[in-house]
Amino acid sequence: MALVNAMDTVIRAWIAGIIERRKPLLALAVRQRAKFEGWLKFELAAHAERMGATDVEIEATPGGSGFTRFRVDIAFKFNGVPYYLELKTPNSNWRLPGVLNKTRPITKNIAGIVNDAKKLTECADRGLVAFVLFPIPPKDRRWLEYLQRISDELSISLTENEHTTRVNIPLRYGYSSDLIVSCFEVTRSTDAA
Repeated sequence: MALVNAMDTVIRAWIAGIIERRKPLLALAVRQRAKFEGWLKFELAAHAERMGATDVEIEATPGGSGFTRFRVDIAFKFNGVPYYLELKTPNSNWRLPGVLNKTRPITKNIAGIVNDAKKLTECADRGLVAFVLFPIPPKDRRWLEYLQRISDELSISLTENEHTTRVNIPLRYGYSSDLIVSCFEVTRSTDAA
């Protein structure tokens, strides 16, 4: 049974809030299909500190410097509990008015999310995977196939209602794009312990 305020839900809300506050900046990235993971990583880390997270570290090594096999995007403690977060901003290949037509390897982007989740099951007791999928045609639901693929490959249940938030970004000339914000928790596999 999931907690009402599970950390994955909190992180998803933080990311959606950052996106809401920075829509003009995100519109620029969306129009060019430009990934914005590096920027979002620092925005999220700073926001986590403002919300009470401690020991926030970018590009952290779970288990300390003696454990150098993996690095995670953000490590932090919240209410004294350590978390390790991997962040992705996969861009889709759907055509949208107001967005540059560029071919993007969505399959590789989704595989990267799955790989990060698997990495966390090897190195972190409380791993979080967050991603922002973009651009998505407004109200389009084809992106759900990617959420299902992630679910299937990780053998976990991810649902639209419990694991995603849709944010609409106005673009130029009356066009807009949706961004899908998702976050889910993974736990250390018993094989890795």
